[in-house]
Amino acid sequence: MIVFQDVCKAFDGKPVINRLCWRVGAGEQWLVNGASGIGKTTLLRLLMGLETPDSGEISGASALRYAPVFQEDRLVEHWSAVENVLLVCMDRTRVYRLLTSLLPQGALDQPVRTLSGGMRRRVAIARALASESDMLVLDEPFAGLDHAAARQTAQVIADFRAGRGVIAVSHGMEDCFAGYQTLPLT
Repeated sequence: MIVFQDVCKAFDGKPVINRLCWRVGAGEQWLVNGASGIGKTTLLRLLMGLETPDSGEISGASALRYAPVFQEDRLVEHWSAVENVLLVCMDRTRVYRLLTSLLPQGALDQPVRTLSGGMRRRVAIARALASESDMLVLDEPFAGLDHAAARQTAQVIADFRAGRGVIAVSHGMEDCFAGYQTLPLT
């Protein structure tokens, strides 16, 4: 269980997270939504220990292994989709099964720098799904995807999450997160 108790975070004196109280149980799926600039990414950074709260307490989060998908894809540009996912999972059968559920077969062995933005995004998601982790942390996972590709990718996340918790941030395509609990930031 992860517990945020009265967590506050400000940047340059401007409050971004203010007295947040939130509980996340093992295996739960959460959608954090709100307007741009409201603190969604900051919340994820606090969760993963990349930021520290100005006040309040976060307990249980430091014991978990996270598989993040950041807003930037953070791929090795001259490596193929397969090579990028093999960074976190040496099971080639699993890697191919995961990638072929997201990309056309012909895209798997191309350098990712030659792939479209949406394909690159799906490689980043595949890498997170293939990793050994307790929690998937997805920051705008469907950025660059059309609605049909987003829905298909959401299904792949559901199929491959293997009981892990998911915390996703979005301010669009909420219908792709059916069954998720919602934490609206205002």
